[in-house]
Amino acid sequence: MREMLDSNLLRCFLSVLEHRKLTTAADELCVTQPALSKSLKRLEDELGVPLFQRTPSGMVPTTYGISLGRRARQIHLESLGARSELQLMREGGYGSLIIGIGPMWSVHAFPRVVADIMRNHPKTHVKVISGVLDTLLPRLLKGELDVVIASLDFPDHPDLVKDHIIDTEHVIVGHESHPLTQLEYVSPSDLLDHPFVGFADDYAGISRMDKFFASHGIQSPGLAVESSSLELLLSLLSLGDFLASFSAPILRRSERYGIKRINLPDSFWRFAVGAVYRRGSTQSAPVTSLVQALRQHLKETESDAL
Repeated sequence: MREMLDSNLLRCFLSVLEHRKLTTAADELCVTQPALSKSLKRLEDELGVPLFQRTPSGMVPTTYGISLGRRARQIHLESLGARSELQLMREGGYGSLIIGIGPMWSVHAFPRVVADIMRNHPKTHVKVISGVLDTLLPRLLKGELDVVIASLDFPDHPDLVKDHIIDTEHVIVGHESHPLTQLEYVSPSDLLDHPFVGFADDYAGISRMDKFFASHGIQSPGLAVESSSLELLLSLLSLGDFLASFSAPILRRSERYGIKRINLPDSFWRFAVGAVYRRGSTQSAPVTSLVQALRQHLKETESDAL
């Protein structure tokens, strides 16, 4: 077996692994089906193991194929990243940085952190994509993001690495005109009479909400309104009828909108915040600078924010 695998053979393998159909993969690669079959056979011969079982319903990966798939995706993503970075460097830049963040981070920490990155790496192209864990992590695994800054409260994944930065909490909030913000003590059952708003597709957040209410022996009210827009959620809260769960560090920023913490007897949800990378990926200087700047900024403000 050769020390280096042919990148074209790996590309063919990954396409078949994704589509599980030779005809579909051949169309994507713009090659004939016989040529694709020949490439797969050549790769299997080089490795000395079968990668697929040929069945009437399609191509089923063997245990060898599944194992190679994880490595091959990583090689492919690193190759794409290297090409993109070299292109930017050739054009006078220092590479690119694509960051995935939760919607809350857009109003806390990140503006200053991005400014720090641009000061330290002025020719770096930075792209920030907002989303929730359920949408950001799949994009990170596909190589569409270099790093995700978010809660680390999700199941471990063999292809992801978690880098802890700080511990914080989520709290229940409402507008200062909301009746519950006027009370010194609010029980979990008191929350049931008021509709909640939250981020769309945030299934992890909904699950945490369900666990909180279940721990107090009551059924979760769920979300009355879901939106991907933080501005819309803040506007709804400002009407005084709705409640929401916000990350504690942004509460001070939200107070300009009249948003206040609801005084529950215990924390709604405590969690670790950090950076998430693809395992084995090479961290660029901008990524390292990002995490260092975020770590420093959050530690400076942590005691005041909580």
